[in-house]
Amino acid sequence: MLVLFPAQAAAQRPPHRPIRRFGTAQFPQGVLSGDPTTGGITLLTVLGGVQGFGTARLEVAEDPGFRRVVATRDIPTGPATGFSLKARVTGLEPRTRYWYRFETTRSHSPVGRFQTALPADSRETVRFACFSCADFTHGYYNAYDAMARDDLDFAICLGDYIYAECSRTVAGGEAVRDDLTGSQVDPRPGILREAVTIDDYRAKYALYRSDPALRRMHAAFPTVAVWDDHELENNYAGRPLDGGLGPQADYSQARKAASYRAFFEAMPVMPRGQSRIYREARHGRAVDLVVLDERQYRVDQPCGDKRKQACASWGQRRSFLGRRQLDFVADRVTGSTATWKVLGTQTMTMPMLFSDGRYARFDAWQGYPVEREELLSRIHNSGTKDVVFMAGDAHAFYAGDVRRQMGAGDSVAVEFVSGSITSKGRGESLVDLGDGNVFQGNDAAPNSSAAMMPVLREYNPWLVAGDVDHHGYVKVTATPKTFDVEMRRMATIKQPSRIVLPSDGFRWTLHRGETSLGGAPLT
Repeated sequence: MLVLFPAQAAAQRPPHRPIRRFGTAQFPQGVLSGDPTTGGITLLTVLGGVQGFGTARLEVAEDPGFRRVVATRDIPTGPATGFSLKARVTGLEPRTRYWYRFETTRSHSPVGRFQTALPADSRETVRFACFSCADFTHGYYNAYDAMARDDLDFAICLGDYIYAECSRTVAGGEAVRDDLTGSQVDPRPGILREAVTIDDYRAKYALYRSDPALRRMHAAFPTVAVWDDHELENNYAGRPLDGGLGPQADYSQARKAASYRAFFEAMPVMPRGQSRIYREARHGRAVDLVVLDERQYRVDQPCGDKRKQACASWGQRRSFLGRRQLDFVADRVTGSTATWKVLGTQTMTMPMLFSDGRYARFDAWQGYPVEREELLSRIHNSGTKDVVFMAGDAHAFYAGDVRRQMGAGDSVAVEFVSGSITSKGRGESLVDLGDGNVFQGNDAAPNSSAAMMPVLREYNPWLVAGDVDHHGYVKVTATPKTFDVEMRRMATIKQPSRIVLPSDGFRWTLHRGETSLGGAPLT
């Protein structure tokens, strides 16, 4: 069975007119698969070089030569959806590898492959990666190239897949390639151009996928994708009409709708309802995966979202996940029978403080301490063990313990932060850590970890390890007994390279019942 993307099914066919298959077409964004379950997958491509309304055929086969085709369907598309082709294929066999392609009458896409999920009683190993934050301009996609060569069942995109804003150029010295998409904007610090309209956002996805490493990664295995802020606009909050950004930010509900629409056209995600993306998927006995939406339902960040000490209103209840999503996440985690309960979160759950008591902004879980405590208390009070938070957004690798009471209580879970694919990190920036501790980063050759991490750990004792200099992703190998995590750190992003740094000091194996990585003791 094939289920079409709702916008295609409802809006593409012109009234009372037969719909033709396109002739010659291009497939500039490659092919993508997403959200594997035991019997289903979402498949996607975007056509180029075509006009008007038409169809292209999707084929799914049990072999790369397409001799044993198991599903086929002509999918309509047109300008209303940016020539996106997307369908949900069901009725497949569990733990089975398939190949897929799209074709018109005179052209065909690259061939992609995917593997369906393990049945719930399977004891087989699950292998996946987590990644986020892939500013097109700041570096080459060496991490995507390494990921494409890894043996993975799927990857989890934790947000900031695109950057609506363009902040640097090759001429300015920090970029390796330019981003000329988007609209000219009124002068704002650090913003040169940004996506505002639906065409702008579509152009962003097309630009990012002009990179062959990204296309190879998507063709190799499925992606479980969620958004963060840069898919729309930096640091926005979904609930306020102005995004919590004020009139100077050019935020609008029309812009939000355009960015969400472009996301669903470009990413292999079927919306649950109008725009719901939080969801759960089981992968054998080893993994129950819950991915969160930490943008759409949040109210504005407290304390002006500045790098500062907690303000008077910080401890008030405010929506982050929202009641419905919070209950969904807590119920799925505490009710799961899988060994490892994995939460894919856009932002860190561990707090991050600097030496003078300032928080590193309030855009993450640390800005919403009441909801944070409720979720962790429900996990703790239920006796649920083996909970792992996998986070993005921080532009650094971190590993540590998720403790209640903003770090003053017991550890109920562990957290691994996946670094960034390319986006600028602390080791490439000027960072004021407070009390006279200032680190001058080096964008071309960052080398600040030895000096910075001891300061961070002193004021964040839940941290076990970190790397603020390098880029990459986190690779996980999970069995019903162990959860192995390796931080795959690229040697450089400033030139094409396949060199991955040694994992010494950046690899952990969790065993059942452990709720701590053994960080510094509480004081």
